Amino acid sequence: MKKFWEFIATGFYSGKLPKMPGTWGSITAAILLYFFWPESIVYQLAIIAVTFVLSTISSQSLSEQLGDKDPDSVVIDEIVGMEIAMLGIKTTLPAVVAALVIFRIIDIMKPPPIKLFEKLPGGFGITVDDMFAGLYSNILLRLLVWRHYV
Repeated sequence: MKKFWEFIATGFYSGKLPKMPGTWGSITAAILLYFFWPESIVYQLAIIAVTFVLSTISSQSLSEQLGDKDPDSVVIDEIVGMEIAMLGIKTTLPAVVAALVIFRIIDIMKPPPIKLFEKLPGGFGITVDDMFAGLYSNILLRLLVWRHYV
């Protein structure tokens, strides 16, 4: 089971690529979203719920294996964050690229109160801060889309 949880936590091993593991995980998410993100918001919410559970369990498992509170190689949290960034947004290449850029900026900057969520324990803490970065990204992306079409 340890190898399975490592595979999930590292975003199919994208988090083990050299340098910028969070960016690699976000790029992996962007590719998956572009090709496989359903149009139905109900399915999107179901996928987010499953990814959240997988993220919480797998990141906790890998964190314990490595003896590190928030290992750099754990990027499943970026994947769920990107899913939230694209929640209810039409999946076009410009939207996915914009979501990727916005999400990475917010995830790196961690504006208030996102940084506080990192202090939560275990896999939950690893995951929740990126979920909020995804929420901020979704709001900004909607403002960009709205301004583009008005």
